Amino acid sequence: MNLLSATTPKTFSLLSIGQRGVGKTVFLAGSYAELHPDNHPDNSQQMWFDCQDSNVQANLEKIKKHVARTGQYPPPTIRITNFNFSLKRQSVSGAKTVCNFRWWDIPGEFSNIVNPAFQDMIFSTNSCCVFINAHALIKDPDYPRVLEDIFNQVAAIASVISKYNVKYAFALILTKCDLIELNSATQQRITKKLEPLTTYLDNLKATHQTFYSAIPIVSLEGVSRLQAKGAATPLLWILSQLNDAHEQSFFQILSSKFTQTLMGQGLSLKTRRSILIMSLVSVSFVGAIASLLLVLNLLRIFPQRMPIIQQSPNPTQQNDIDN
Repeated sequence: MNLLSATTPKTFSLLSIGQRGVGKTVFLAGSYAELHPDNHPDNSQQMWFDCQDSNVQANLEKIKKHVARTGQYPPPTIRITNFNFSLKRQSVSGAKTVCNFRWWDIPGEFSNIVNPAFQDMIFSTNSCCVFINAHALIKDPDYPRVLEDIFNQVAAIASVISKYNVKYAFALILTKCDLIELNSATQQRITKKLEPLTTYLDNLKATHQTFYSAIPIVSLEGVSRLQAKGAATPLLWILSQLNDAHEQSFFQILSSKFTQTLMGQGLSLKTRRSILIMSLVSVSFVGAIASLLLVLNLLRIFPQRMPIIQQSPNPTQQNDIDN
């Protein structure tokens, strides 16, 4: 794993999976702000993300201004937005580009494995960020129903890349950790709840790692801003995994592996979609088990809250702003 090798910069595409409002956009904005040299006046920052075009810069500035003006997180993404970045590092001869990457910020409802457009997007990516609401995972007994679909999506992708030995990495990112007391006991509970997915990925020998993301809004001299600490770690980890591998996309590798079978023809859209749908069917049972295990875990943790009968809103959840 080496992000400092002096090679021709490669370009990667990163997919994001997670329900609407889980915090994907804020995670990206926080990661960018955390590393940017403007936030390190002592010139101590050795690696950072640079925007590749003015539109990306403008989108990030809109998020920054929204937080400063309202003191609140931006609303959930309602359309697909591409963010193109370069990962830069400081060297004795000046700033160098380590690699480039495209982040697809996708509305949660679009991230569905049966969506043909989403299937096509999967085949053009090199790695995936899987976003899970840590606050809901600990506090909301209904959250496993949301996770079941997410787990199935990840498992379907993992089963395909395992079968065809594609270089691919999954970053499991726990968001909204600033809303919970993140200690060793809490992390153990979270780890236990993620076991159905992580065990499945381990069995497939899929590259994955779990990260905890906390990006609270703080006021500095009367101006609200995102305070990210360690938020960029998942992206740096993914890029370090990919930078030593070929920059071929998922689709390119699969197409080459099917070349002889398809008599020299690349994978058609129908074939690509069929591969993912068959993978989804094959892991649906795993998803059902995952949901069951998660529910059982929550039953042991919250026995007094089951079954749920028209409970009044939790005051803490009313302040749980989508971030």
